[in-house]
Amino acid sequence: MGKQIGKMDSANMNRLNTKNSSYQWRKVIFTLIALGGLLALFSFVYFLTFSSDTVWFFLLDLYHVTMSIQNSLIMTAFVSVISVVCLFKAYRYRRSLRKANLELHTLQGQLVELDLSAYLDSGTGLANRFKFLERLDASMAKGKGKIALCILDLDDLKNINDTLGHKVGDQVIAIIAQRIKLSLDNTPQPNVYKTSIFRIGGDEFAILIMGISEANDIAPILSRLLKNIRRKIELSGESISIGVSIGVSISPEHGTCSDSLLKKADMAMYKVKESGKHGVAFFKPEYMRELEYRVKLEQELNKAIIQGEFEIYYQPVIDITTKKELGFEALIRWNHPVRGLVPPDDFIPVAEQTGLIVPMGQWIIKQVCSDLSLLQVNNPDYFIAINIAPQQLADHAFVHNVRSILACYSLLPSQIHFEITETTLMNADNDNLRVLRELNNLGIKLWIDDFGTGYSSFSYLHKFQFHGIKLDRSFIEGVVDSERSQNIVKGICAMGDALKLELLGEGIEQPEQAEFLLKQGCSKVQGYWYAKPMSLSTLNMWLANRNENTTIEMIEQPSA
Repeated sequence: MGKQIGKMDSANMNRLNTKNSSYQWRKVIFTLIALGGLLALFSFVYFLTFSSDTVWFFLLDLYHVTMSIQNSLIMTAFVSVISVVCLFKAYRYRRSLRKANLELHTLQGQLVELDLSAYLDSGTGLANRFKFLERLDASMAKGKGKIALCILDLDDLKNINDTLGHKVGDQVIAIIAQRIKLSLDNTPQPNVYKTSIFRIGGDEFAILIMGISEANDIAPILSRLLKNIRRKIELSGESISIGVSIGVSISPEHGTCSDSLLKKADMAMYKVKESGKHGVAFFKPEYMRELEYRVKLEQELNKAIIQGEFEIYYQPVIDITTKKELGFEALIRWNHPVRGLVPPDDFIPVAEQTGLIVPMGQWIIKQVCSDLSLLQVNNPDYFIAINIAPQQLADHAFVHNVRSILACYSLLPSQIHFEITETTLMNADNDNLRVLRELNNLGIKLWIDDFGTGYSSFSYLHKFQFHGIKLDRSFIEGVVDSERSQNIVKGICAMGDALKLELLGEGIEQPEQAEFLLKQGCSKVQGYWYAKPMSLSTLNMWLANRNENTTIEMIEQPSA
């Protein structure tokens, strides 16, 4: 403790000595400045006296006057010193003021740059979301005339990022931004409407069009915009085509506040996405009702998962040649406490959009494996096919959960088939493809569902060892009467046979359809002609009746 106090005293003494030394040096400098000022003053006076006689005689008279006053020399020297000090202080003040002005000017420049960067998108040079919200609020507050708000969302930009890289994706966004700007600048009457363009998200833009009289005024502008955006983009040796979905809301018809207008433009934009993308939709009141229905349905789905309101129905897969059931396709049904049996087309899209399909899908796999373990008591060769949604492939724990469920019910992976639609394959990213490979390696058989309705399946047939393809019912419906449908089915069956893929026709409702497929080498079918989807209890009765009929036929065959 004593050593610490000693060190502190020593430090304080050093600080005091340094301060005194600094004070002495300031005193010396000040004295030298004062003497220098006096010398400069007297030198100036001396120079004037020898350069002009008039000044000389004036100074002599001044000298006699000042000498007649007591202590005049001392007063002169004192005034001279004070003058020099004031001049020095004024110089230092002016210098510091100039420095402060320079710093203030620099700071103002930095603030201007910061303000611009806060409101500009660096990738496109357009105003960003902050500026958009500010401008929208200001336009709505004025309340003068009609305002059209257009929300633009690029279609499938993710595919470009995944295949060509994010750098190319950023270049595409910059090119699209320029095309939007040029399209609005080159309208037939550019001075009629006042337009502002903003980039409000990664692949999302907003356009404010002011001064319109009705919705039809901007229809030609948006039609031209769609055409220009759709033009091919040549980048990195690739020819890229991208679409855009545009939703439009108009003030004051669709809202008098910015939040309402923005929400309704978003609704219209998502309506375009649902309808096939690359188009324009103006907000309609029924969009709001649909949204409210979906929100309510989402809440009910959450409740249904917790309370176990779902049930699995099974549709048999039949071998035409032997007339025997080979397995089943699992189809989910919702036993709603008020609405009764809700078809999957009504709630599966909402479950996929909200992410509820992931826990729902896990429940389906677990329930199917439980039911299959019971069904295999009668026939250990039965399999069950399950439809898999894209969101399930994005779940990192999906493969692990499937493996655990199979082990829990002592099932072989080959006894579970997963059906993936062409849309799922089309939108699959690298992580989804990795999951498909892991499922393939696990031994689960993968099928392409609704084959032929999309345009991506052919590119994936050589990437994965698919077990088979399911011919979509839309082709099978016309094989009895339409030669075109017959040729399409023949082509698909020939391709499947060449690639050694299993073929399964769905939607069989007439015996002639089954006969045609059998001739093309497709012996596995399912459809209402053979059996409708049924609950597990009904399926057990159906299987019992089939076994009983088979036994009777076997007994009667010898006597026949």
